[in-house]
Amino acid sequence: MSTNATVSGRPIFAAVAVIVVLLAGGIGAIVGASGQKRAVSMDLLGVVSFQMSPVSMAAFGMLVTAGVLALLFGLVTLASRYDDADERA
Repeated sequence: MSTNATVSGRPIFAAVAVIVVLLAGGIGAIVGASGQKRAVSMDLLGVVSFQMSPVSMAAFGMLVTAGVLALLFGLVTLASRYDDADERA
């Protein structure tokens, strides 16, 4: 008797996403700490203005990275709904 076990890859993708977001925060903190002009506000597309500090740059890096990863993982989830596994067998 043989059964085909299906293992979900979501925990692996979630762990990788958390690591990447934390790395982006660390890199943002390094960029914020080593920036030349400390008192200068950064404008993001003329909408958001924030000071270039280690905390703000880390938060910005983490938010952008999390947003991009959420978009990509959402697109993969959407595409997997239309994947017909029965046709490949």
